[in-house]
Amino acid sequence: MTSDSTSAAVRSTVETGVPGLDVILGGGLVSGGLYLIEGMAGAGKTILSSQIGFHRVKQGDRVLYMTLIAESHDKLLGHLSGLRFFDETAVAQHMLFVSGYHELMQDGLDGFLRLIAASLHQHRPKLLIIDGFRSAREFSETDLALSRFIHELNALVAAMNCTTLLLAPLSGNEPHPEHTLVDGLIELNRHSDGMRRAREIEVHKMRARDHLLGRHFFRITDNGHVMFPRLEANSAVRPGVADLSTRLAFGIPNLDALLDGGVVKGSTTTLMGPSGVGKTLLGLQFLATGLARGETCIYMGFHESPQRLLAKADAVSIHLSQAAEEGRLIVQWQPAIELAIDELAAIAIDTVKRSGATRLVLDGIEGFHDSAMRPERSRLFLNAFTNQLRDADVTAVLTEELPLNADPAPSHGVRMSALTENLILLRYAETDTRLRRMISVLKQRESAHDPSLRELLISSQGLDISASFEGAAGLLLGRMALSSTGRPG
Repeated sequence: MTSDSTSAAVRSTVETGVPGLDVILGGGLVSGGLYLIEGMAGAGKTILSSQIGFHRVKQGDRVLYMTLIAESHDKLLGHLSGLRFFDETAVAQHMLFVSGYHELMQDGLDGFLRLIAASLHQHRPKLLIIDGFRSAREFSETDLALSRFIHELNALVAAMNCTTLLLAPLSGNEPHPEHTLVDGLIELNRHSDGMRRAREIEVHKMRARDHLLGRHFFRITDNGHVMFPRLEANSAVRPGVADLSTRLAFGIPNLDALLDGGVVKGSTTTLMGPSGVGKTLLGLQFLATGLARGETCIYMGFHESPQRLLAKADAVSIHLSQAAEEGRLIVQWQPAIELAIDELAAIAIDTVKRSGATRLVLDGIEGFHDSAMRPERSRLFLNAFTNQLRDADVTAVLTEELPLNADPAPSHGVRMSALTENLILLRYAETDTRLRRMISVLKQRESAHDPSLRELLISSQGLDISASFEGAAGLLLGRMALSSTGRPG
């Protein structure tokens, strides 16, 4: 093999197969590279490396797993056997386990390096995992000795074109010689927010890769690690030409008239209002209109179960049950308890792309706020999320809760009003006889709209909007001004 072909082979990409990880790494690992994975106890280092190893076995590679810990291989395999990526038939054939503990105890780093070299020449693995690298740190008499070991190991695995993972406890802010010598440094850690804990990954260094900076949430499931790249770090804005001529109607004639025929296809609309004012029903009406046109639609909510939601719709003659049974309407009930906002966004966007849906109602944007372990991310995250929805060419309606009392400028509403093209406000207004639901189109970015204040009527026959309404000048202050006749208009 020529030097040019060797160089090309060394620089080829090694996909980890861990959902989300290759995106964070900028495509994957580099063949023949040396990578250090650090993490506190229980962070998932062993599971992560084993998951990568079994994935590489499926791709036809041979993997060598070398331990520097006193724990037996039988115990290690027993822990891994409960995970779905574990393949018992691969063990001892393509996924080989070797202990280097004795050589390190007896002959130090030099003896351990000789074992590695002999094992690489004998088995010719494409991936080497060294678990328990802390022992190598402890057996190095000086930093210079450890640096020399890392340098020689790096040269050895590069020459053998064997991608290598070193697993070690988290070193914190304490510098170690290997940090500068390895090709990549990956940290697994935990973030605390009150009683909640979230696992996070951060790639501090990745040579020859344009990796995503910052921390990203991950979860350990029965199938191993699932990682969720931070949405605002993984969102490329793709400017496109909006089709302003195509409108999607709500199916309520007077409301569609206020919107000049409906919302622009591919736009995002926020329905803002207090509890019970009709936001969810308006969203369901929007989906029902799409279903009647043969479209695939998605409802994603955080509060009501699918059964209660469909019953609620049926009570006002919005009949969705058959479409749900046929799969034309996807009802995704997603309680936000202990979920991260990146996971919620990934679920929503993946469901849109898999189904080819044209309409999406996300009922309760506050579910994202409540799930945020780091609230300071909210604005950037929501901006990235709405851009992802536009990129998926789905027309989205988001609902956002406002306080029942009169507060014309809630903090969450201000953020969402700037991030969506269309903004529809729903409010209660008190007259001398009853409480009325009021609706007004505050913003429609791509076209003119009618900002008239109208009454939203909800009955067993369905939803309707009054043709006109007079004397509601005090709506935003939570009160209703009467007309000159002394009656609401």
